[in-house]
Order: sequence, then structure tokens, then C-alpha cells
Amino acid sequence: MTDETVKRQLQQKIAQLAAVREISRAIAEARDLDSTLDLITRRTTEVMGVQSCSIYLYNRSGDALVLAASTGLRATGIGQVMLPKGAGLTGWAAEHREVVTATHAAADPRFFRVLGSGESRFASLMAMPLLARGTAIGAINVQTAEFHQFSADEIELFSFITDLAATALEKTKSVHAAVVQEIHHRVKNNLQTIAMLLRLQLAQDETHSPREILRESINRVLSIAAVHEILAHEHHTQVALKNLVSQVAHTVTQTMTLGEQVSLTVSGEDFVVSSQAATHIALAVNELVQNSLEHGLRRAGGNIAVTIGHYENLLTLTVRDDGAGLPADFRIGESDGLGLELIRTLVEEDLGGEFRLAANGDGGTTATVRLPLAAISVDRRLTYV
Repeated sequence: MTDETVKRQLQQKIAQLAAVREISRAIAEARDLDSTLDLITRRTTEVMGVQSCSIYLYNRSGDALVLAASTGLRATGIGQVMLPKGAGLTGWAAEHREVVTATHAAADPRFFRVLGSGESRFASLMAMPLLARGTAIGAINVQTAEFHQFSADEIELFSFITDLAATALEKTKSVHAAVVQEIHHRVKNNLQTIAMLLRLQLAQDETHSPREILRESINRVLSIAAVHEILAHEHHTQVALKNLVSQVAHTVTQTMTLGEQVSLTVSGEDFVVSSQAATHIALAVNELVQNSLEHGLRRAGGNIAVTIGHYENLLTLTVRDDGAGLPADFRIGESDGLGLELIRTLVEEDLGGEFRLAANGDGGTTATVRLPLAAISVDRRLTYV
């Protein structure tokens, strides 16, 4: 073997390792199963210089492989194209847990054509099983438009990619299962919270019209829904607080100010809080803004300013209005209003913080909530704006 041949082989191995690292980084950036599958197929197609890469995963019953992602087959077939267990070159690879290479795929007796998949465009195929902890979870294949005999180096590279893909898929599925469980738990808790709020509303002696009671209940449910919307959009178990507070405050203002001129601003710092803390804070903000609209501004128009900040180890949230202010004989501990009772429960009992309500020197009222940072799993993210 000449020095030039050794040098060329070494360069090829270095390129292969770089390709595997590239795919590994790409998979690490994926946030869910679909994006993981898409990244694997796209990067494999690029790295191996093939025209198609497809991933098939076993269905729940395990009697068929379902096309989960592909760069060469028709996009309409994803989730629809199915291979009976053991059928075709790809099914054979999964069933027997062996690599399959076919220079002339259609001529192989194991070939199984799926009409409408777009597979007829390809001449050669290589397939490998996706194994997770010794169990076949599916198979992955690459295909070329021209007849091609896959080399030992290509088989080795594809084997590396397949092992990496199987590990990534197993991890993604585990994370997905954990997320689903967390979502079920969160929904259950929040439904119980809604039921508790409705029971408290029924127990109140205050004379509210059915319309007012319904409006208040709707606002509370929408506040909880805002948390779920952000979690679903960001795919996290934590919530950006400033965005949440802004959504809740503006929703309450829109539903309660029927055309009145109310200016609402939300400013300050941004924090990331746990989903559980986010629900409590959303409900507290709902009550604080609702109180400003009902009792401070009395729907006559005015200004409400919500500010988020921190002091030492405390998160601070203030809601200030320029309305009528507090009655001279007001005592927060003696108030029997449901809104204030909810705020005290959410802030003081559930989050271990403190709540204060005070009259402004120039008119209006300022409500202040202080929460221990450690109690809400918070990370400071942005500076003042």
C-alpha cells in the first residue's frame, strides 16, 4: 500500500468522523421527534452523497413499519406509507437486524414496492436496523438514483450514523414521554385550580350579577390558558414571565374595558419561572389588574402600569393605577373580597411571598408582590427596557 493510498484513506476517515460529529451536533439541536427525524435524514443525505434517506419506525402494534421521515420519497407518504413487518429490503433489515445492500434493488427477491411512494426513481439501496437497547424500533435506508455498489467505508459510515440515530430517537422518545406525563399532571392541577376558583365564587356573599361572575371566571381561566399556550409554543417546562404578564394583563383589560380609554404598560426585567409558579403568578396578575379596573379606575379610563423587577433575593411585581385610590378605612387583612383573598393565597401561601396594597401619594393605588427567587425557579434573563 503506497503512502498516497494511506494518506487518502486517512483523509477519508477524518471526513467521516467530521460528518458523524456534524450529525451529532445537528441532532442535539433538535427539539422534538419530528425535527430530530428531519435532521437525521437531511444530514445523512448530504454527508453520504445519496439522493434519498428514509426512516421507518414500528407502529404501536409492531406489525408494520411506518415512514416517519424522508428526503427522497414523496412528502405525502410520511405517516401513510407502511411496510408489513419483514417486507421489503428495509423491513428485512429491521426484522433480521442486519445490514442490507442491493446494487439493483428492484431485482432483489426481497424487494417490496409501495405504489405512490416515489421509490421507483431509485436504483440502489442500503438499509440498517435501528436498535435501542437490543430492540428493533425501526430501520433507516439510503438510496441512489444511479446503480451504485456501496463500499465498506460507506457501510461503516452509515453504521455510525444509524447507531447515533437510534440513540437520539430513544432519548427523544423518553423525553417526549416525560413531557406528556408532565402536561397531563399540569392540566390536572390547573383543572382542579379552576374548580376551586368556581367553588370560592359560589361561596361569596357579595351580590354580583351572573354576567360579572361569568366574566371574572372567564378571565381566570384565560390566565391559566396563557401559561399553557406559552409552554406549548416554546416546548419548555418554564415560562418567560414578562411575556406571560403582558398577555394576562392585556387580556383582562380588553375584556373589561368596553371602549373606555385605559392605558396599560408592562415593563421591567424578564425572568424564566417554573410552570407551576407561572400559573400562580398569572392568576395573581389577573386579580390585580381586574381590581384596578373595577375598583380603582371604575371603568372611567386611566392608566395601569405593571412593572417587574428584583430586589436582593426577591422578585418584585407592582401594579399601579391612577384611579380613585383606597377608602380611608381600608384594611387589607379585613377585606372579604374574593380577588384579594385569592391574591393572598397565591402569593403568601402558595409561593411564600408577601403582598401589599397601598394608596399613592398623588392618587391611585399600588399593589406590590414580592416572591423569593428560589421559590419560583427563576433565572434572570434580560435587563431593564
